[in-house]
Amino acid sequence: MLEAVKKHYRNFSAAVYFTIGDLERYADPELLAERVEFLQKHIRCNKVYLETFRGGHIIERETILNAKEFFAGRGFETAGGITPFAGVGWRFQSFCYTNQEHLAKLKKVVEFTAGIFDEIILDDFFFTNCKCESCIKAKGEKTWSQFRTGLMAEISREVVVKTAKKVNPGVKMVIKYPNWYEYYQNTGYNLEAEPEIFDLVYTGTETRNPMYTQQSLPRYNGYFLMRYLENIAPGKNNGGWFDSFDCLYNLGSYAEQAYLTLFAKAREVTLFCAGLLFSRGSIFLPLAGHVFDQVDGFLGKTGAPVGVRCYKPYHSSGEDYLHGYLGMLGIPLEPAAKFPAGSELVLLTASAAGDSGIIAKIKEHLRSGKKVAITSGLLRALQEKGFAEIAEIRDTGNKVLVQEFAYPPYECSFGNYYQAAREILIPQIAFATNDTCQQIVGFGPQNNFPILLEADYGPGMLYVLTIPENPGDLYALPAEVLDEIRRVLTADLDVRLEGPANVGLFLYDNNTLIVESFLPYFSDLKIVVEKKNANLVDLVSGEEIRGQTVGERSVFTIKMEPTTYRVFQY
Repeated sequence: MLEAVKKHYRNFSAAVYFTIGDLERYADPELLAERVEFLQKHIRCNKVYLETFRGGHIIERETILNAKEFFAGRGFETAGGITPFAGVGWRFQSFCYTNQEHLAKLKKVVEFTAGIFDEIILDDFFFTNCKCESCIKAKGEKTWSQFRTGLMAEISREVVVKTAKKVNPGVKMVIKYPNWYEYYQNTGYNLEAEPEIFDLVYTGTETRNPMYTQQSLPRYNGYFLMRYLENIAPGKNNGGWFDSFDCLYNLGSYAEQAYLTLFAKAREVTLFCAGLLFSRGSIFLPLAGHVFDQVDGFLGKTGAPVGVRCYKPYHSSGEDYLHGYLGMLGIPLEPAAKFPAGSELVLLTASAAGDSGIIAKIKEHLRSGKKVAITSGLLRALQEKGFAEIAEIRDTGNKVLVQEFAYPPYECSFGNYYQAAREILIPQIAFATNDTCQQIVGFGPQNNFPILLEADYGPGMLYVLTIPENPGDLYALPAEVLDEIRRVLTADLDVRLEGPANVGLFLYDNNTLIVESFLPYFSDLKIVVEKKNANLVDLVSGEEIRGQTVGERSVFTIKMEPTTYRVFQY
């Protein structure tokens, strides 16, 4: 007889998702008991999601009831899962939400599941990529994004939530959002409407291999997206969900998904899925358990996350996943879907062009004596829409290779020259001399080109950051150049990093911080605290780090092992 669920983690809860295939594979209670014993040995799992529908296949009622009884009898919370996926294999084919037969099937699945569970999560296939004749006709003159976001909000309200509540008035309906946040609107995910329709939201924090997969997601995105959804739906972002796909190349990448989900203050962490976790020789459950135990030991000592405020409007895209690349430079970000007017500095990427009033918002922020940092991608998007009223800066459309950099400018020359590891292709940005100043430059043959510009507007300050044509080349910038970019963008924070790229800095409002190295080798980093004679204590080991006072700052050198993190209080 299996023991009841072990004591929970103190700072979050842990869950495992069982697909239909998993439930049918482990339908034998003795086999299931053996696998769950393995689960309980490694993680303090207190909840399971039991799937009723996937890929056109609805589970037998007896099978799902037996599974629910099995887990409930052992002290687990149970919730239902629905994956509205109509494809075969790995072809991602959604339901057609203008097809009455498909809608009837979805309604039937929701009724069936709501009759069994008091909580139901929609896996992240609740989107539409259908372009059948019916959808083309229904779209009319709208863009696909306009049509689909409106359609899915209606289906969410009228078919999914209303149906579930009619069967079970107390049921909690949860929508899980996938990791590919730049393109939600293109397939109908409606971040503006759906969090109000559903009781809770959930976050896909999978990043996997950032290079050798179709999505190419920087690892920091797992943290960024958790924070974005939390700020969109405060208190309703119930947790983060990740899997083990494409993680065997580097087991540290699986652990990183867990770290980042928890550093972002997830209330619950769901591991997908039981079949992968229980497979012969699987290392992922023991690894997840190790991470959970480690992080639970200190997470309660950290406060609420803080960082550079950045604005990504609803239904916007541009400079794909650039926030993740910037986060991998050690720049802590705190995103929002509404312009954070109360912040001292606001960071805007090209996605901010999705707000038709963004130029007016930039002006207002600058005229209030604050700062705005924009990327070259946003400059390109706005330069024909009146941006010159703020500063006469433009993207010429030309490109140039640079490898040598310098800062800061003197009256007529540069100092502090540094070489990048390789040539980097950047857009050529033109500006009005003496109206706009170069803070960092890159050198080409007999010429130099801005990497960071500054221009005043009223009492405020505008910065323009040049992004390489391949944003991954940000990681190749010399550490000294990255330090200057960090200094400018994080000037209103108490702490910043100095050192190479591929590190993460996570700040909290109670003078605590986490530094994570994504590097595959040992490295030295500097933590700069904007306070004289500050002290720094490792919250895990208790070690006090000796620092050096430099002017009004305290500087601490720390050693980082490959793909590890350290937690401090200053």
